[in-house]
Amino acid sequence: MDGVRSEKGEDKEKKELILSLEKGIAICQWIQAGAVFTEAVLLTRLYFLNGESSAEQKILAGIWTQTIGQLMEAHGVTKQIMNLNDISLLKAQKLTVAGDILQSLGSGLQAIGGEEALISEGIGKMFETIIL
Repeated sequence: MDGVRSEKGEDKEKKELILSLEKGIAICQWIQAGAVFTEAVLLTRLYFLNGESSAEQKILAGIWTQTIGQLMEAHGVTKQIMNLNDISLLKAQKLTVAGDILQSLGSGLQAIGGEEALISEGIGKMFETIIL
């Protein structure tokens, strides 16, 4: 009988540790979202002060896309921890994955804008030499 109680106690401790780690991850996601949002706001201000180019527009659009994706991911991770049933857990996981996808698309857009900026400055096509 004591072995069963011991296993239940260990199982409960493990679940509590997992929940604690998941909450820590959610907090980190929100800190990251706040930092990315702050960066996007500052870069937007800089963009409007320095003038507008097509390449910079793409970079800025990419940053905002990443920011939205990061906010979605943080929200999804938080919802996963608070899930009440399988359906809400699945919806939260979908939200998290959609946020990841948006962040990736934003990174790609930034890379395209960065490449255009390099070309306009006469530096050349960076990605062409990497790929080929």
